Amino acid sequence: MSASRSLLVGLALFTAAVYALPAEAQLSRSNAREAREARAQQAAPNYPEATRTEPGLKISSRYSRQFNQLVKAINDDDDPEKARRLADGLLAEDRLNAYERAFAAQIAGTAALEMDDLAAAKGYYRTAIEANGLDNNGHFGVMLNLAIAHLNDDEAAEAIAVMERFFAESKSKNPDHHYMLAGAYHQAEDFAKAVDALKTAIALSPSPKPEWKRLLFSSLMELDRAQEAVAVGEELLAAAPDDKRMVFALASTYLDLGQQDRAIALVEGARAKGLLTESRDYQTLYSLYFNAEGKEREVIAVIEEGLAKGVLNRDLQTLNALAQAAYFSEDIPKAIAAYTEAAALDPKGDTGLNLAKVLSGEGEDAKARDAARAALAKGVSKPGDAWMVIARSEAQLDNRAGARAALQEAAKYAETRDQANRMLQQMR
Repeated sequence: MSASRSLLVGLALFTAAVYALPAEAQLSRSNAREAREARAQQAAPNYPEATRTEPGLKISSRYSRQFNQLVKAINDDDDPEKARRLADGLLAEDRLNAYERAFAAQIAGTAALEMDDLAAAKGYYRTAIEANGLDNNGHFGVMLNLAIAHLNDDEAAEAIAVMERFFAESKSKNPDHHYMLAGAYHQAEDFAKAVDALKTAIALSPSPKPEWKRLLFSSLMELDRAQEAVAVGEELLAAAPDDKRMVFALASTYLDLGQQDRAIALVEGARAKGLLTESRDYQTLYSLYFNAEGKEREVIAVIEEGLAKGVLNRDLQTLNALAQAAYFSEDIPKAIAAYTEAAALDPKGDTGLNLAKVLSGEGEDAKARDAARAALAKGVSKPGDAWMVIARSEAQLDNRAGARAALQEAAKYAETRDQANRMLQQMR
């Protein structure tokens, strides 16, 4: 039989963990409010090495009542619509000082954010930054908010520009900020810079967060730096050995390095722990075995376990893989049974043709002939092969006329023309 391993579906391995925005960048009403409250509580300077000189301005007595109303609307009343309306009224005033203008725009930006108006929020935050009147904590906090708004609006390049200015002026050594910059670079697909920013974040933190290392793993894989990615992946898996997603990501990395045995051992370890709970999990493991030399019996064992557990479906892909593994391990009855079941599910005739070839090799000539004809009726990629099976079967069944007719059909196709013509010459 000319059944090929290439018929098996490719490995269903996961690549690296999908990037998600830093938690700081997940904008919502609740965390915007929390951030606002946190800023109100912060008295100590967050940016002691900043190059920016604080303006030292305050709210004048002229506008103190309006600003008290504004703060009450956003904090106590939790009424972003009212706060935005009051802020807009203040921003229309010509006599605001730089602090007042920046403060009103900052509140308006937060209100717009809570109203899910990203475009307006970005405009207000830019106004606050341009006014340049807030203290450093407030000024740089607005920069971060603007960058976050850009990220959530899929504007990575704009976010990066804001963040680069932020670091140039604030000299921040906060690892969360460097992680946020890494996220922006990753979103922009500038993975090399993402790696640099992540390494900085990790180095600055006494306890780096797992998501930082997952993003580092992902970025390294995007850069084809598999050896470095392996070290990060193994560290992550050591900390969370039941992280199935990382198991498959690391297994994929081992494959990139040509370390197939390590990939198999890793996924087998997950199987032993009962972590293989989805069809793609079992597909990955039996694909790993199928592409290793002499592991067909392991393929069969994995598939049969998955079927028994109901995790794998008895679908065309699974049954084809089982049939191929059984054939290559010389378990012909199992191969015939699997191919028979798979052929019934195949809308085309190629699986049925494989069945016909196996039957022919086993001397089941009548069944082989019928299977080949059924395959032709559905349509096959190489009709000549099907006609050759029919010709051999008819010859073995002493149907000389039937064999000649089948060879004449086979001679019409490039893949079998020469062979069919030689056999026809021999039959004269």
